[in-house]
Amino acid sequence: MTIKRMLDAAMILLLPLLMAYSLVGELFHEIAGVAMLGLFIAHHVLNRGWWKGLTRGRYTPERVFRTALGLLLLAIMILQPLSGILLSKHLFVFLPAVGFTAVSRQVHLLLAYWGFVLLSLHAGTHADAMLAALKRRFPKSARVAIGTLGLIAVYGVYAFFKRQIPGYLLGQIPFAFFDFSEPRGLFLADYFAMIALFAAIGDGIVLGLRKIRKRETVPS
Repeated sequence: MTIKRMLDAAMILLLPLLMAYSLVGELFHEIAGVAMLGLFIAHHVLNRGWWKGLTRGRYTPERVFRTALGLLLLAIMILQPLSGILLSKHLFVFLPAVGFTAVSRQVHLLLAYWGFVLLSLHAGTHADAMLAALKRRFPKSARVAIGTLGLIAVYGVYAFFKRQIPGYLLGQIPFAFFDFSEPRGLFLADYFAMIALFAAIGDGIVLGLRKIRKRETVPS
């Protein structure tokens, strides 16, 4: 469990760095992308029981949501590295050129933002267990931490529109734009705030689906 949490934390930390792309340099971006892929594979190896259980048991609304989210992420994490390899200027230059650069760039950009949102949502679907453990061990500190994360998530709404994320998600912006005069810390802070925002949304969806299920099972 400790290893799983460390892997998940590493993936969350890598997300904003991957979104920084030009701000951190192309070589670092490619290295971070390979690292993210490795972490994702390790995550699925450690959670292989999820795959074994896909055909077992009853599918509640919560389970349907979690499963659909997991399968969407799997598709993105397969296509995203492939498109990245086609665009590589450092780590995979030894591979023969196959063309499709323009298409690969559009696919890579689109999947980057959808992957960011869906990975953040996915993290939020497991937030209740982590928050419950935090409340048990540090009840007073947990309230402060949850309140702080809530404020960060609220700021994430502002960052979501400030960074023009809807335009990227809808494919309306064909290239990633960066302000090189902006402090990198501010850029990363905005993306961490958006992670908190979508994690809170993912947690809220799970809690909402659980309440719906409980109401359906309560005898009238």
